[in-house]
Amino acid sequence: MGLFSRTDFLKVADSVVGPPLCRFLGRLHAREETGPGPAVPAPENVKRILLIRPGGMGDMVVLLPALAALRARFPDANIDVICERRNVEILRMAGLARVAALPYDVTPLRLLHRLRHTPYDFTVDTEQFHHFSAVFAALSRAPVRIGFKINPLRNPLYTHLVNYAPDGPEGVQFLRLLEPLGIRNGGARLEGLLAAYDASLPEPFERDLRRLSPAGAFAVLHPGTSSRYKQWPEDRFSQLALHLHREHALALVVVGDAKDIPLGDRVLEDCRKAACPALSCQGRLSLAETAAVIRGSRLFVGTDSGLAHLAVALGRPTVVQFGPSDALKWGVEDATHATVRADLACAPCFIFGYHKPCRTIACMRQITVEAVQDACRAVLRNSAL
Repeated sequence: MGLFSRTDFLKVADSVVGPPLCRFLGRLHAREETGPGPAVPAPENVKRILLIRPGGMGDMVVLLPALAALRARFPDANIDVICERRNVEILRMAGLARVAALPYDVTPLRLLHRLRHTPYDFTVDTEQFHHFSAVFAALSRAPVRIGFKINPLRNPLYTHLVNYAPDGPEGVQFLRLLEPLGIRNGGARLEGLLAAYDASLPEPFERDLRRLSPAGAFAVLHPGTSSRYKQWPEDRFSQLALHLHREHALALVVVGDAKDIPLGDRVLEDCRKAACPALSCQGRLSLAETAAVIRGSRLFVGTDSGLAHLAVALGRPTVVQFGPSDALKWGVEDATHATVRADLACAPCFIFGYHKPCRTIACMRQITVEAVQDACRAVLRNSAL
């Protein structure tokens, strides 16, 4: 990844181009719409819904309970989901009928054409703060447009505003967006939502996995991360791997994409030196295939990431390290899911995808191996009950 990634470019574009677009469209809608917001149509009259979810894989996974609740409320409607290409596979894995992905980062002009020529009954924008999603909502021209009331420049582009709690669990916030539609306490939980998901693995990798652990007794480690601010020191992953093997008789499978290979290889080399059975699927498997590996594991351990949220949805016990991101907002804590963080006054500092520069990354460096080992011990014990 270069010094200036595609995500960075989109954030800059959103902050520079987004505000004037919102102001312009806001003035148009101020003239067009007065009085109370339009009534939401009855479920039997809803034919097409637009759901907007830009952002990373973790956002899409956490959105799945709300999407399932929306599908249950409007079973006969077609649902279009504006998202990034990397999240299309998540929607396929969810297996929800009549749900189609519209990746805005593949053919943006085609998307804009579709927004202008598709009659949507209502639009739900799940983006928390940024501007472009509100522009998409306005361009859909749906008579009902629902969004979070947090960015004043975006507010005029919606007909129904829902208060956003910056310190509330994100999945709960997404479900609250559905309240104007008559959906309250959607009921769907992320934990185990994809537990029935299954996918075949490439024969060479499946053979390697059987050789590694004939009984399927393995843990999944995800040492990589999309941000260096979330990186737990690699030598601690190596120490943790050895602990999981020696105390719990677990082999290790390292997951991640191709950019994580150097980090994963160093963990594998440490495992090899200590005669700890380990295997990497980094860069070898698709997201769906990686999900199948996670589903077959006894435990998932990694930093806050899309794969960590996916492991929760797949029904696997998880231990997740949180540093700059908020464990209360993005983490899951119960008998078989644990979050581990250092108690620092400056953390969490990630807000709406932005953060202040940090030289020490103390919030991650102060998470000890012993603290993660203790969490793994408790989660494995509870999952065996």
